[in-house]
Amino acid sequence: MDEKQLITACRTMDRSAQRRLYDQTVERVFRLISRMVGNADDAFDLTQEVYVRVFTQIDKFRAESSLTTWVHRIAVNEALAFLRRKKTEKRHLHFSSNQNLPQPADIQGSDVRLDIHAALNQLSDEDRVILLLRYDQGYDYRTIGELLECAEGTVASRLSRARNRLKETLTAANAPEEEISSQAHQNDGW
Repeated sequence: MDEKQLITACRTMDRSAQRRLYDQTVERVFRLISRMVGNADDAFDLTQEVYVRVFTQIDKFRAESSLTTWVHRIAVNEALAFLRRKKTEKRHLHFSSNQNLPQPADIQGSDVRLDIHAALNQLSDEDRVILLLRYDQGYDYRTIGELLECAEGTVASRLSRARNRLKETLTAANAPEEEISSQAHQNDGW
């Protein structure tokens, strides 16, 4: 069954065609969402939401990109919406128990080392998504542009900024205090 036949069969609610599309795409969709949201349980729930949306909106698929790209676009949008909701919820909650936890400035002096995953989690959602799409999922600039609905040039500049922010995060986390101070002076023209 080629992609066009698969789309036609999915539009008629053919369960075997839906299963085939699901089987072809679910591993990458789950991995992408999991890396974006950082929690396997949330990623599982969101992955299910993606396929509910895919199968209820398959009639809206216009074949301007591949079916897989369209599914991944839905996955990215679902994950970003989830992250926005999560940020809103955090703003509305009062965390009184966090007052006794060490603050980032306290942790900075300790021997805590960030790995790539932790550094990615410190980036903005937009930076994390574009880095994951490029380096984890292996998408080219054109496909990332389709997924994020922006031009290839925009993808290139966003990706460059995201790489620089990741580098800064990793450098700050791994540099001794005196190196951080000297870098700050260099940036200030000292």
